[in-house]
Amino acid sequence: MKILVIQQKMIGDVLTSSILFEALRQKYPNAQLDYLINEHTFPVVQNNPYIDNYVFFTKREEQSKKALVQFALRIRRSEYDVVIDIYSKLSSFLISSFSKAKTKISYYKSYSTFLYHHNVKRLETHSTTDNLAIQHRLDLLKPLGIHAKDISPKIYLTEDELLKGKAYLLNQNIDLSKPLYMIGVLGSSENKTYPFSYMASVIDTIVIEKPSCQILFNYLPKQKEDAFSIYNLCRPKTQKNILMNVFGNSLREFLGIVQHCNALIGNEGGAVNMAKALHVKTFSIFSPWIDKATWNLFENKNNVSVHLRDYKPEIYTEPEKTYKEESLNLYKEFKPVFFKDKLVNFLKNTSAGHIINKNILNTDKNHFIASHPTKTQTAKISALIITFNEVKHIEKVITDLSFADEIIVVDSYSTDGTLEKLKQFDHVKTICRQFTNFADQRNFAIDKAQFEWIVFIDADERIPKNLRHEIIAEINKRADYDAFLIKRLYYFKDKRIRFSGFQTDETYRVYKKESVRYIEERIVHEVPEILGKSKLLKCTMPHYCFESYEHYKSKMEHYAKLKAMELLDEGVRPNPFHFIIRPSYKFILNYIFRLGILDGKEGFMICKLSAYGVYYRYIELNRLLNKT
Repeated sequence: MKILVIQQKMIGDVLTSSILFEALRQKYPNAQLDYLINEHTFPVVQNNPYIDNYVFFTKREEQSKKALVQFALRIRRSEYDVVIDIYSKLSSFLISSFSKAKTKISYYKSYSTFLYHHNVKRLETHSTTDNLAIQHRLDLLKPLGIHAKDISPKIYLTEDELLKGKAYLLNQNIDLSKPLYMIGVLGSSENKTYPFSYMASVIDTIVIEKPSCQILFNYLPKQKEDAFSIYNLCRPKTQKNILMNVFGNSLREFLGIVQHCNALIGNEGGAVNMAKALHVKTFSIFSPWIDKATWNLFENKNNVSVHLRDYKPEIYTEPEKTYKEESLNLYKEFKPVFFKDKLVNFLKNTSAGHIINKNILNTDKNHFIASHPTKTQTAKISALIITFNEVKHIEKVITDLSFADEIIVVDSYSTDGTLEKLKQFDHVKTICRQFTNFADQRNFAIDKAQFEWIVFIDADERIPKNLRHEIIAEINKRADYDAFLIKRLYYFKDKRIRFSGFQTDETYRVYKKESVRYIEERIVHEVPEILGKSKLLKCTMPHYCFESYEHYKSKMEHYAKLKAMELLDEGVRPNPFHFIIRPSYKFILNYIFRLGILDGKEGFMICKLSAYGVYYRYIELNRLLNKT
């Protein structure tokens, strides 16, 4: 089963909607679960162990109707079984309607009900019920028979990110034994930003109550001038506690810093939701026009929020959203003195410090570290990779192999930064070895493996989480299998190549160490000799082997040189048949009979280069013969 969840909104919405994947994984452990989001929101859901793939909606699709239609057609070709449209706007209507999904779910809107099989009505947002944003999303799963509860958004930081965050703060002379507060000084827009002078008063109160505290400001680069305006409105004594130049250069770096803070205080918004997902205490100030019942997630002594309606309920004769145009005037009514006592009590609750500050490595890492998010297997696994100049792929493939008990990379002295990148992964064993041929290099890597089971993949291959689950399940069945085949799905950049000779590609990628050896006579397109029974797994493996025309041409030439060496040992002598007939036959076979024509211009290029590879192999063989 393939399920697509669509949420093309801001960071807070994307994070909140990610709860669906935990519930979906519980119901469908082997399903492919994909998340369609705006590309800039990816960091907030990066490393989520329940999400298999991310489909990015870019500015190109936002700005071009043609690009949007092309995008929707790509989704159609993915053949999802279920589409859950949380975004519920024009672009997602189009994407949903183009999809072939037999089950389409969205929120009820009178003008779009015909597009979906299930139209879920939201609860009234002026209800006193807490966590409506969570409940609204979980209700979208009810048509699938999923009645989930008690799921909260989570952010998965790696151990490396946590350690880097801590090191950065220490290098900035932050004393982690003293209170450290992140202040959300500015909202995402003017009508979500507490008045500057009021925010300065809030910060003054924090320093008065916690004289030894350290204050960090959270703001975007374009908001720097406004952030300094608030700084200048603070008392001189308060300014001494504020470190204006301590901030993350990316969203993930920001999260690594927030995880070490005692609390995040300030305007309600994405930063508050991220802090909650990291289990950092929060005190949030709602805009007068935002419905607190919907976004007041998990209100308790650790997560406190205030709203003008709490203090002047007589103003609100209509739902909050109807006051959007009046928000700036209403903010003036929302004076800091209203909630000063509540803020002071909250600050007292932060005295104990945040657990990450004191014991970063001895806490329950499964809550926030994605290094082994789904590791439940009992059979030990060695993950193996051979590399040469794979800097574009190495980080992703290492992440995909995080379920293994050891990861070994055998590198052929890369020159593009691959080795430098590998140094960032302390749990990866890297061995540099001169490349002779693929079979020899693979056998060398196998000999270095410690454990019974081996997962051996190339750097440009991926192991989606549904495949990961299946691998773990199969090797723990203790069934009478010694090796597993996996069907590969080929991609030219981001486009799936469905034909062109690749539609039947199946390869051994999982096997017992004692049951496999690569045939060294086959020095290219190496073939493993398997001792025992094999089985084809149900899940598939993406293979991003075509980055560009030039990249694939270079790869074909490399393979051709190795194949020429193989043919030389076999005593083959090239003739006109090899130079003319064999390349022509290769092209016709893949482009016509194996339907490469249906892959469009990419299919033509691939079939042409496959034929070129055959031709070049005999050119190289001729060169070797002349050399001898």
